[in-house]
Amino acid sequence: MTKLIEFEAQATAIQTAPTICEEPIRYMEMFRFDWGSAERFIPWSDRSWNCGLFKISCGEAAGYAEYALPSTREFADLVRWASVFARLRGMPVTEAIRYAQKQQQWGSTRMLLAVSALADLEADLHQHVTRERLGSLPLERSFLMDCSQAYYFF
Repeated sequence: MTKLIEFEAQATAIQTAPTICEEPIRYMEMFRFDWGSAERFIPWSDRSWNCGLFKISCGEAAGYAEYALPSTREFADLVRWASVFARLRGMPVTEAIRYAQKQQQWGSTRMLLAVSALADLEADLHQHVTRERLGSLPLERSFLMDCSQAYYFF
């Protein structure tokens, strides 16, 4: 009888415990690198591109996606361009991925950037690995701030 009660208690705990990917997105950061930094970490970049990093955080985990956007009027205002991502804040990661995949009105560049960063976040939640680099790019926040000409926290 005791074993049955223990089993039922464990089953209830498993059913009520949130899954890893149900933790809500807490904040996001968008770094636009200055041209010298972009050239160091994104070798093919030049002054006709705005290059940077999108970071989505949830608990202790973070997902990253690099971006390269043409230096055109459409992409000039980082805050305006990235503000659509604010809708993801507070969503569980799995819900945010489904939501971002359906946002054709964002345009393919923003949609793919969000899905990429969210997929990276989901992988980090499952792996529990503290990353120090994304390819050749160091992920230390102070370093990223030093390399950035624009920054948006939301």
